Amino acid sequence: MPDEDFMLEDEEDFGFEYEEDEGSEEENGIENKYYNAKAQRGNFATAKAEFEQLITEDQQTGPSDWGFKATKQIIKLCLRERMLDEVLEFYDKMLEFVRNSLVARNYAEKSINSMLERVAGNTDNTFSREFYQRTLNVLKGSSSDRLWLRTSLRLANILLAQKEYPELGELLNELCRSCEDSDGHLIMERGTQFLEVNSLLLHMYEDQDSKKKLKETYLQCEAVTSAVPHPRIMGYIHMCGGKIHMSEHNWAKAQTCFFEAFRQYNEAGTDDRVSALKYVLLASMLSESEVNPLSSPEAKAHENDPTIKAITKLVSAYEKRDVHAFEEIASPTGSIIKDDPFIADYIVDLRRIFLIQVLEGIAIPYTRVRIEALANRLCTSVPETEQLLISLILDKRLNASIDQENGVLLMQQETTDMSQYKSLHKWAVNLTALIQLSYSIIE
Repeated sequence: MPDEDFMLEDEEDFGFEYEEDEGSEEENGIENKYYNAKAQRGNFATAKAEFEQLITEDQQTGPSDWGFKATKQIIKLCLRERMLDEVLEFYDKMLEFVRNSLVARNYAEKSINSMLERVAGNTDNTFSREFYQRTLNVLKGSSSDRLWLRTSLRLANILLAQKEYPELGELLNELCRSCEDSDGHLIMERGTQFLEVNSLLLHMYEDQDSKKKLKETYLQCEAVTSAVPHPRIMGYIHMCGGKIHMSEHNWAKAQTCFFEAFRQYNEAGTDDRVSALKYVLLASMLSESEVNPLSSPEAKAHENDPTIKAITKLVSAYEKRDVHAFEEIASPTGSIIKDDPFIADYIVDLRRIFLIQVLEGIAIPYTRVRIEALANRLCTSVPETEQLLISLILDKRLNASIDQENGVLLMQQETTDMSQYKSLHKWAVNLTALIQLSYSIIE
């Protein structure tokens, strides 16, 4: 951290009004000592000793703003030198000024927030956790709701990283309650805060593989309409929604959620957008959608991204009904399986849907065909092919029957009367639509 940034004091005059007189000689003396100590910032020991001397004198004459400022400077010095125990020691002293209302409230809040920003970049989560906890102990019950929320969320992120789920759950439940009125209803103005807290709950439940609570929390998020959270947060919420729908085999809804997650992540500029786009393509194939997700401008920009190359090749094989290419890409040793466990979970479903589509296209031209011949075209076994044919027949996608004794698929041709009836019905439906359109134009 550069010295000039380290010792920056742009907040020091915040919230103060100075009298026109130059102050007492004693006040001028302590002020001079403060700036003399500050000028020694390049020498840690000297600067710290002078600030400590200033604090001692300030306590003797009665705590003032200069003692508060000197305490802050020592905290910054110790942070720079990674003396974390001393940081906590002097931070407690700084918080005493705040607890005893010895400095203006706005200035105190701004100073605490400044310290929180400095600590946010610290890689020692244990230290950061203790720092935030001490801050919350002072803020609890105060009127500094925004600062309390910001500090609580920072602490929650650390607890999540450390997998301290019981403590994290208690903190997040407290934060959720702060978003509700006395009747337990969401306060409309706190919708954004509610979504931010619930995104952390979703993280926790996903880590714990708690599917029921994950879905409950997602549905609560989905019900919030009066909120404008960061796109990264909304991206994650939609990503969770997509995974929930995938687990329920609701492919179309999953595709919608994943695309919204991609759009939000893309707006936020995070790398998660690539994963979301991969899942959009996966859900699109599973839902047998005829619309190519890569046709949208924001998605097309990532079409040649190396990280989605495997899935785009799979989409190409899927669209071309190329069985050999599909099987090669989707094989257990392929990169698409090894690189993404989530996609791997749905490859079996995707393969089945793909083979059903290919089989339908192969079988339709025949009046009768050996199942073995169809299996050879699909590069699969006769029993599997027979099961796929049964699915097509039950779903009424093939008007056929299976002669299991001889291993033959028998296509049932429609009679001329039935064919004419269907044509007349289609003509009547189109004519009705035309008449209704004509009436709407006349009106």
